[in-house]
Amino acid sequence: MAVCKTPFEAPSQSPVERVRAAHPGEGRVASAPGTWVLIGENVDHFGGVTLAATAALRAAAAVRPRADRVVSVSARGPLGQEFSAQLPFDEEPADGLARRWWGLVHTLVQRQVLSRDTAGLDITVESDVPVGAGLGALYAADAAIALALAAGHDDVDTAPFRARLAEICSHAMATYSSLPVLRARHSVALRGAEGVSVVDYADGSLTQAPHPSRHGVCVFSVAASLGAPFAESREAIATHRAFIDAACTNFGVASLRQLPDAPGRVAQWVEARRAAGDDTAPDPDTARRWVTFCESETLRSLAASKALRSRRANELFTLLNSASEAHSLVTPDALVALARERGAVAARPAATGTSNAVIAFVPVQDADAFAGSMAREYEVIEVAAGEPARLEG
Repeated sequence: MAVCKTPFEAPSQSPVERVRAAHPGEGRVASAPGTWVLIGENVDHFGGVTLAATAALRAAAAVRPRADRVVSVSARGPLGQEFSAQLPFDEEPADGLARRWWGLVHTLVQRQVLSRDTAGLDITVESDVPVGAGLGALYAADAAIALALAAGHDDVDTAPFRARLAEICSHAMATYSSLPVLRARHSVALRGAEGVSVVDYADGSLTQAPHPSRHGVCVFSVAASLGAPFAESREAIATHRAFIDAACTNFGVASLRQLPDAPGRVAQWVEARRAAGDDTAPDPDTARRWVTFCESETLRSLAASKALRSRRANELFTLLNSASEAHSLVTPDALVALARERGAVAARPAATGTSNAVIAFVPVQDADAFAGSMAREYEVIEVAAGEPARLEG
């Protein structure tokens, strides 16, 4: 007989309560939600559209200044993982969480969210969002830290400031983290709502669509294991995004979405580069495939947002189950197929190339049976709707 894994359970105390206990005394506290992607990842550099939503699981951060030119970081996750470091304020760490959050602090200083007189910080993070579930655990912590550090601004809760803060977070991670950055996660964590956020990178807008739960489904994250970020495709994603950025520069457009017949024109540009002896140019068919993937994913995202807003459930779930254009990123195809086989009306990778988990949509009446069946072999988390980042008193 198969033995069920121990179901994931968040600690009984909230992350805000835990972070206050771990960080006594004066200081500012903020919390931010986990996030999950409905459709449209890996199209931000193209100028595409991503649909993502907040989760009820949250991370909390407490911060306070210090004067000894040290950034002290302490973080604890829901699975017992702990991280702590004493970072010299003026020395960039090599990599990992230390460099990620040291870089966030310095970017906030450079962008004048934090004072240039900042001489050190204590940062404590407590999180209920497990790494590896496709729920944006690191992004939730980024957003909570950034919001706590920005708490002194009078306009901290306005849409323009939150948009700016999300952009700063994503820029810092692109600069200081070796992991691929999905900018929509920072945007949705800081600016989202209880529904699905539609993030359009062509104009920077964020609008809302109804949550899929209105169609009588529960949302689940299913993963083979929890506790570590998925980084297998990071080099492929970095190459893809750098190429898209170079193409935008060549054609003088803010995004390739503004370029008519983008796949054909980009392929011609690559052919010309190769003919001129540029051995850094990719194969023209590969370049065409990259751009076609971005175009197709953007169209699928737009169709999904329309289906959500018009409450056409069958159309939405058909879109989510439909195959993406060909790409070279690693995806958990067998787990997607198994989730559908065991009762999900739709299932897809939690974030193609940046997560090995699956997001599954299961009719409410079948949710318990689905969770019990999958939990015999996998980590299963029900993903309830959440709220955007907030200051905590």
